[in-house]
Amino acid sequence: MKRKFMCGLVFVGLFVWMVSGSGKWGLAGAAFFNEQLGKVFAQSNQTEPPVVKREFDRVLTLQERQPIYMKEVKFIKVGELEAGQPVVIVDEDEDYYELRLGKMNVYVRKGLGTVEQNKIWVLTEQERFGAVKTARKTMVHEENDLNSPTFMQLEEGYRYSVVREEGNWYIITLGERPGYIHKSSVTLDEGVPVLLYHHMIPHEKMKTTASTVSIEAFEEQIGYLAEQQFTTLSPQQLYDYLEGRLVLPAKAVLITFDDGLLSSKEYAYPILKQYGFTATQHIITSRLLIAKDEQQFDADGPIQYLTAADLVKLKDVFQFEAHTDELHELTDTHIGIGMKLSTEAIFADLQTNITHLPGAVTLAYPYGQYNEAYTSAAKEAGLLLGFTIIEGYANQKDSNYEVRRFGMTDNRSFEQFAAYVDGTMMRR
Repeated sequence: MKRKFMCGLVFVGLFVWMVSGSGKWGLAGAAFFNEQLGKVFAQSNQTEPPVVKREFDRVLTLQERQPIYMKEVKFIKVGELEAGQPVVIVDEDEDYYELRLGKMNVYVRKGLGTVEQNKIWVLTEQERFGAVKTARKTMVHEENDLNSPTFMQLEEGYRYSVVREEGNWYIITLGERPGYIHKSSVTLDEGVPVLLYHHMIPHEKMKTTASTVSIEAFEEQIGYLAEQQFTTLSPQQLYDYLEGRLVLPAKAVLITFDDGLLSSKEYAYPILKQYGFTATQHIITSRLLIAKDEQQFDADGPIQYLTAADLVKLKDVFQFEAHTDELHELTDTHIGIGMKLSTEAIFADLQTNITHLPGAVTLAYPYGQYNEAYTSAAKEAGLLLGFTIIEGYANQKDSNYEVRRFGMTDNRSFEQFAAYVDGTMMRR
């Protein structure tokens, strides 16, 4: 009995020594018996290091520096991979190896590298952090040290998604490898400007500036975008950028029109087409049937709407998106009627709406008003983005269903417009 008692004291003493941290293991390395599960499990307060070495079956190592391409309509060079830097291959075809730049597929031409099983350093956690803009060719280092070797190079004039920041460094990934960008070499991306237009008429015929822009102001604004070599985006491209799956030009903009007004056909369509730009129209589909015949635009008359036939004629410039079918109405208290509906009722309306809009991936909330029922219905309907009328840039930190826009009317000066698209307008 005495021997058992002494053994018990020794066990308790050993346990206390381990837990107190005096022993070599401490609590972090101690193993405990879980009576309920009936098994021993390891308990640890240590997390996995942020960068670890892991083995992959197909790792590419180049013998010479090679361009990295993203694939849109054509291949676009977005960087260069240095020789001797191993990266993981996810797929290949006859001519190219496919890698991952963040979440995006990119391509390196075959023929100047070796492929073998290898261990490489990888990040254990990748967050949706944001993006950076390059004003010049930018070095990405192996480590967070300016004297460390160059891993790859980024092209001038693009927005690249980064997954983390550490002190004076942003972290980007290529082929599962982390690369380090010094903050002094890039600027943090404020986000993409999304412009919102409604009605448009000649300045001499304007009776109000509410939701209305003059033709003269619009033409000056679009001319500026052309002069500054902006790229106009599709809604899908904006979504891919927000998800970190697309490298965008630094000078990129999404142009949107709400309500599907005939004035956009009369005035905006030819101006946009002249410059080779595209735009998005958010359509209230119940109003497509208001006009029974071909319409002549009347700048002095009541508001006129596009027809289903117009949507076909204008599709070379406009992409048509959701704006509800019958929910673009106000109550007596100036609240959108959809704000009092259930998710199911909004979803039913959106189903009708997008039936007439094949390819729609976004919703502009009526009057910019939305709540949880609206966002849930949009998700359920398969729509990827929800546009508000809250001013600011579309960025990777906000929800995809609370995308900000800049409303354009004749109350805005040209200087304000230029600040919006140039990315210098402070976020409200």
